[in-house]
Amino acid sequence: MAKQRPRKTDIKLARVRDALNEGRPRDALALARHVLAARKRDAAVLNLAGVATFQCGDREEARALLEEAKARAPKDAEIRMNLANVVAATGDVDAALESYEAAHDLASGYAEPAYNAGVLLAKHGRHPEATGWFRQAMTRDPEHPAAAIGCAEALRAAGNLSAAKEELEAWIALHMNDPIAHTNLAAVLSAMGDDAAARDAGERAAEIDPGLAAAHFNIGVAQQSLGDHNAALKRYRRTLALEPGHAAAALNLGEVYTTLGDTAEAARAYRRALDIDPGFAKAAINLADMKLAADDPEAALRVVDDFLARNPSHPAALAFKAFALRDAGREAEAVNLDDPQRFIMQRRLEPPEGFKDTDGFNEALAAHLLDHPTLTPSPTAHATRKGRHSGELLTPPLGPMAAFRDQVEAGFRAYKRKFAGEPAHPYLDACPADAAISVWGVVMDEDGHQVPHIHPSAWLSGVYYVEVPDSVCDDDPARSGWIEFGRPPEDIHAAHDPHVAYFRPEPGLMLLFPSHFYHRTVPLKGRTRRISIAFDIVPALKSRAAD
Repeated sequence: MAKQRPRKTDIKLARVRDALNEGRPRDALALARHVLAARKRDAAVLNLAGVATFQCGDREEARALLEEAKARAPKDAEIRMNLANVVAATGDVDAALESYEAAHDLASGYAEPAYNAGVLLAKHGRHPEATGWFRQAMTRDPEHPAAAIGCAEALRAAGNLSAAKEELEAWIALHMNDPIAHTNLAAVLSAMGDDAAARDAGERAAEIDPGLAAAHFNIGVAQQSLGDHNAALKRYRRTLALEPGHAAAALNLGEVYTTLGDTAEAARAYRRALDIDPGFAKAAINLADMKLAADDPEAALRVVDDFLARNPSHPAALAFKAFALRDAGREAEAVNLDDPQRFIMQRRLEPPEGFKDTDGFNEALAAHLLDHPTLTPSPTAHATRKGRHSGELLTPPLGPMAAFRDQVEAGFRAYKRKFAGEPAHPYLDACPADAAISVWGVVMDEDGHQVPHIHPSAWLSGVYYVEVPDSVCDDDPARSGWIEFGRPPEDIHAAHDPHVAYFRPEPGLMLLFPSHFYHRTVPLKGRTRRISIAFDIVPALKSRAAD
């Protein structure tokens, strides 16, 4: 029996796929349009035409073509996933997820829809959900390296460092020569404070792939933390040689030069970081702080004002500007930015529905936090010292956190009402119209405290006190366990005496404050325990930085 000749249309579609695979979307689109002229109802042709159109930059037309393809072949998983990719690029996260889920359900052996859903969620800061999707992808394809690495990275970003470490170590046990896994493990180990192990993991990654810039960067981070500054310099230089656009390597290079006393090279490195990323606040602040250290606050203000002109209302820049204004003797302007009496709101929470009283609500919150799998002893990536710090708490199962989220939303609404109708202000004008909430918990033991810090990814931050020991009291002159606002961290060279304000924690008290307000906890005295739950109001589609 003679072989059946392939249809000309199939040959042409194969050519369209070849053009797409070879990175020639315009050629693919021209071919697809030619076929489509004769076969307007063919879902396969519509699918490839949609992909080619998308790669040529026309998202709206691509979506229309893929929607038509879906209507004609509703059970085609590839069409559903391609549609999800286009919808995701438009920023419609929920619609994209719905399409990824449909593709996932239609093809039981297809891992890519779950993987792409994980990538989308991680991009938008929804790391716990991303973890679930990456795991779905790995269930279908246990050898999916990008899903394995993505899962560990999502766990790290959600604050679950121990789980991220376990995921990476399990993957490495089966794939010992995966350099990405080794270098990501180095980053996790650094965040956990195990710098020697982080250095070793990074060196293993660099041994496997000497051209992997991230490996050299992570080795440098570990060496810098270990005090081996000259070795760190070499690693950061190597990172930049391999990846000239690595802004963090330029920043860290500047910090090492600062430590070694080479201010000219430090300034050059910070400027390089800003050239790479004009929105890199830490580089601008470090450059401005060099002017403060040289007793030139007006020059520091010029640097930070130049940064604010490009990045209005950035929390880190507003915080630094207040310190520089005071060093320049411009107190009224500083107070306009960081007046605790004006900008810090206190709220007493009423027991939410389903809880008899506030004590019962607090007991439920404490139990939920103390049993949370992300609760980690003093991770170096956060401000907590001699205590435990959780990852994201707004993850299933929510338990009492659902009611707590409602309380945070009510507080946010009340805060906005307080300032409704105010004149133009660099902080208030940045109030997000669309916001997300991030929540985490802190458990402090004897001598537990938090170093001065801000929440640079958020607009409004807050803390709620769940459990406060009797030693935290009004008649303690040391104010053990109190929260303090206004003290700069040690690496900011403000010359003026800090203007500080204290608040005594009490169970049931919520404080809301601008995210650019530096704050710390006075070390807790006595063999006692203090539990608080903190939160950020984050502009939508931005993830919270580690705090």
